[in-house]
Amino acid sequence: MKPLTRNGFTLTELLVVTAILMSLFGLVLSGARTSGRTDGDIRRGAQQFASLLLASQSLSLGSPTGAAVIIDPEGQLSDTVAQARRFPFIEGVVVQGMPPADPTASAIQVRLSPTNDDAASLVHGYKIRFFERAAGTDGPVSDWFSLACTAPPQAVVSMRRENGQSSQTALWPTQPASGVLSFQVARYPIPAGLSQALPDGVAIDLRHSGYGDETMSDWRSLADKGAIAVGFDPVGTVDSLMQNVLPQAGRSRTVQPLTPSEQIYFLITFRDEIEDPAVNTLASDRAMWVVVQPQTGRVTIAENVPQTSTDVTALRAAR
Repeated sequence: MKPLTRNGFTLTELLVVTAILMSLFGLVLSGARTSGRTDGDIRRGAQQFASLLLASQSLSLGSPTGAAVIIDPEGQLSDTVAQARRFPFIEGVVVQGMPPADPTASAIQVRLSPTNDDAASLVHGYKIRFFERAAGTDGPVSDWFSLACTAPPQAVVSMRRENGQSSQTALWPTQPASGVLSFQVARYPIPAGLSQALPDGVAIDLRHSGYGDETMSDWRSLADKGAIAVGFDPVGTVDSLMQNVLPQAGRSRTVQPLTPSEQIYFLITFRDEIEDPAVNTLASDRAMWVVVQPQTGRVTIAENVPQTSTDVTALRAAR
C-alpha cells in the first residue's frame, strides 16, 4: 500500500511560525525606531539643513546681491529654515551730513535721498557705502559702514565694530569733485521660495550654535537673537551672519551683521532635549554639527564630541 503523504502544515505549526515571524518583525521595527531615534532623524535633519545652505549658495552665484538662509527661532531653538531673497541695493544721493565735520568721528547723522526706492525702505538697510557717480561711471567706492535708520530719510552711519572698523582703521569718504556723493544700501533678506521644517522632533539648538570666535559675546550664542540669517555673496562665500533679520515689535537691531572670518556652527539634536533644562545637549553622542566655512561657503556635517559641561571650553571641545 502506498504511504500517505502530507501536503500542508498543521494548525499548530502555522501558529508557531506566525508567532516567530511576528517576534522577528517586532524586533526589526524596534531596531528601526531606535536607529531613527538615535541618529537617523538627527542626521537627516543635519543633511536637510546643509542642503538648504548649499542650495542658497548656488542661487547666490552671479546674483548682484547674493542669497541667504534664514533660521526662524522659537525660543532657544528653531525647527524651521527658509531660503531668503536679498533685494537689490537701495541707491541714491547723500543730501546732508557727509563728509563729517570731524574725520575721527565713529558715527554721524546723514540725510539720504533714494532714487530707486521709497525712503521708507531704508529701515531695512544695515550697511552703506559711498562713491561718486558722474557721466554714467562710478568713482572709487568706500568701505561698507553700518547703517541704522529708524526715522527715514534720517539715518546714523557708524563704524562696523563687529568687523574691526574704528576711526583709526577706516576713512570717511571725502567730498567728490562733482559735489554729489552717491550711496548704496544693502538690506536685510526676507524669506522667499523654499521653506523647510526639520524632521519631527529635531531642531537647531541655538544656545550652542554660534560663531567660532568665542571672544565675541554677541555671537557666541545665537539664542534670543531673533531670526538668524547666513548670507552668501555673488561668488558663493559667506559675507554676513545676521541677527534679528525679521523685524519684531519691541526689538531693535542694535547688533550689526558680522562679516565672518571664523567658522559658523549649528548644533542639531532632539527638540525635547533642548526644551528640558535638566539635559545638557553638549553631552549627547547623537547630536550633530552643521559647520559653515565662510571663506569658501563649504558646508560640512560632523558628530558632536560629548561634554560634561556647557562652558566655553566644553563648547570648543564639542565642536
